[in-house]
Amino acid sequence: MRSALQLVLATVLATGPAGCGDDAAAGDADSTVDVLAETDAEAAADGEPEADVAPEADAEPEADADATTEADAPAPGCDAVLEGENTGFLVDGTARTFFLDLPADAETGGPWPVVFNFHGLGDTAANMRGLLRGDVDNAVMPFILVTPEDNDATIAGLMSIDWNVATVAADNVEARMFDEILACLESRWGVDENHVHAVGFSMGGFVVDALGTVRGERLASVLTYSGGYGSNPANLTGMLASLVRWPAYETANDYVQVFLHGGVEDSYNMAVQVLHFDQMAQSDADWLNGFGHDVLVCDHGGGHAAPVAGFGADQIVRFFADHPLGTIDSPYAAGLPAGLPSYCVFQAGS
Repeated sequence: MRSALQLVLATVLATGPAGCGDDAAAGDADSTVDVLAETDAEAAADGEPEADVAPEADAEPEADADATTEADAPAPGCDAVLEGENTGFLVDGTARTFFLDLPADAETGGPWPVVFNFHGLGDTAANMRGLLRGDVDNAVMPFILVTPEDNDATIAGLMSIDWNVATVAADNVEARMFDEILACLESRWGVDENHVHAVGFSMGGFVVDALGTVRGERLASVLTYSGGYGSNPANLTGMLASLVRWPAYETANDYVQVFLHGGVEDSYNMAVQVLHFDQMAQSDADWLNGFGHDVLVCDHGGGHAAPVAGFGADQIVRFFADHPLGTIDSPYAAGLPAGLPSYCVFQAGS
């Protein structure tokens, strides 16, 4: 699936009582759930399975020909991890689910770059998988793709946020899942330690930023569509100041990050507070600059969406290939390469 793939943001209005995120009052234009979906026409053209725009709550998921185990089967060890859907993968006693996509010569090649791919609030791993699934054999940098399913987390027991990113520490459950999956990939196919990357949209972007905070020494470079760092004090305004607990940012590895945002229309109403992702992106970029990180800030102007015109799979893979572990001075400092959109601005770390 190449950069021609278009994924559109499906807006799902919440219908419950006001006050708690997904339960915000019906009719509130900002009370939306992030869902990436591939259009039917594009899915047919790419030969990929169709993605549901807004699956009904009671809809049964379609069977995946690559599925490995049933949800109630014994947790698999590394030897049982296969391409496709992996369920019941135990991480510190908790069963997790993730999709695994391998390059064609995974068994004979390697070690392999690895890209983790995190979905937004209300979306699914099966849908987010489509962002990069068709590019694992990209000629610039073939890679192993890991698309995890969320952990049904809440924030302070008040509202669903899918991922455990309200309280983040070294043993954060999403970070531990990252550890365990990487360990399995290393034992099975070999991991290129210079190319472990992460991409995420919206709440999945917060997961990427959390990994940058507590696993940043392992990340080569990262990209977020509308995410945010809970370790950046400037982001913790209003209710977030009492609900979000991340450690102080102490990552020594100056990984390069792309911050994509959709301008002034890129916001999300959590009922307790409206998140303005354009403001978070610029604040996080300036903040990381202060730690020595080079960054790209890309205002695509398309609101809360991913991917967007000019920055899809090809651009993501190219960016990751160009920024291996240990990159201190980005090669983009001298000018953005052909193929990256002009709406991206390079900011050098101090």
